[in-house]
Formats: sequence, C-alpha cells, structure tokens
Amino acid sequence: MQINKKYGYIRVSSKSQESNSSIKYQKEQLIQNGIQPENIRVEVGSATNEIKSRLVFQKLIQEELRSNDLLMVTKIDRCSRNTLEFLKLQDLLFKKKITFVALDLPTSIDLATNKLIATTLSGIAEFENNRRKDRQKQGIRAAQQQGKYTGRKSIINQTLIQKVKNLKENKNLSVTEISKVLGISRPTIYKILKKELNYVPYNRLVKNVNQEAIHETK
Repeated sequence: MQINKKYGYIRVSSKSQESNSSIKYQKEQLIQNGIQPENIRVEVGSATNEIKSRLVFQKLIQEELRSNDLLMVTKIDRCSRNTLEFLKLQDLLFKKKITFVALDLPTSIDLATNKLIATTLSGIAEFENNRRKDRQKQGIRAAQQQGKYTGRKSIINQTLIQKVKNLKENKNLSVTEISKVLGISRPTIYKILKKELNYVPYNRLVKNVNQEAIHETK
C-alpha cells in the first residue's frame, strides 16, 4: 500500500518529563524511522486519561490524518494502556485506512494483520501493567505492616503555594487555568487553596477573609 503522509505522536506523563530525555528520545526514534520533524505532535498527559481527553491526539486522528496516511509511536502505551479503548482507536484507524505503527511491535504492510498484532499485544501490555500495579500494592501493604511505608511525598511546598496564590489573587485565574499553567492536578490546586490559602467552598471557591465575612473571588 502506498503511504501518503507519515505522522508521529509523542506523549509524556507530566511537565517534568518535558525537560528530560523522554521527548528527545521519542523524537529521535521517530525521525530515524522516516517521520519529518514538522509532522511530529507532542502531548503532556497520563496514559490512564481517556483518549478523547487528549486534545492534541484527538486533533491528529480526527482532523490531520487522512486515508493511506501512517501514524507512528515509539511504544504502544503512548496511545493507551486500556485494551478496550485501544480497540476503539484501532477500529477508527482501520476504517480510515490509516496504517498504525508502534516501534516496539512487529509490523506488516497489511492493515488487517497490523490491527491483529497491535490489538493482541495491547491486551498483553494491559495485563502486564495490571500485574505491576498488583505487585506495587502488595509491596505497600507489606511496608505498612512493618511500619516502613510513609506514603507518597507531597509536592506541596511554599514555592508552589506562592505560585498558586499569585495566579489566583493577582492574575485572577480559575482552578482549571492554574492547573494548566503549573502542570499540577486540579485536586492539588483545590487542596492548596482550601488548606493553605484559606479558601472555602461557596458555590465556587472563595476567600474566607476573617472566618466571618466571605469575599467572592473568581
């Protein structure tokens, strides 16, 4: 089959990975396998997030990719770690006659064969991921019983608190906007606003000025 245009997709889980070798490595691998730099799309987002919530990926598969194009990733989990969701993606690509290539999988020039290979190995990848999570939980339980587990280290510190305060009170940003600017989850932003900066739920989060009067802010 004649390939028209080749696209590459890169995903990293957090903003901290943007500055390390993850993006650089993925980009090098894609370029070495024939993807032009201008056709590589990069996105920050967890693999556990639904595909529909990844805006860059959605635009790529819904608007940019055309019939007889090729989509390449370095690993299958760059797209999804959920087999059912990956099946839906595979079906969409297959119907649009788009060749999907993951560099960690064997490939074929036949679309149907590629679909079978990717679907089978996606199931194996999800199985291995679930096993890893189970082992992690078992390790945590064992550490708790021995009194050695103290939980995940909090990312909240005075520097982060001041950044949130500045964006909320001086820039008047919403929780969602602050989350995007800092690359921190919304629950963490809410936690900082409520526990560290004295905001309280009142329709929307508002500043509790003196425990009696409530002055609404955005």
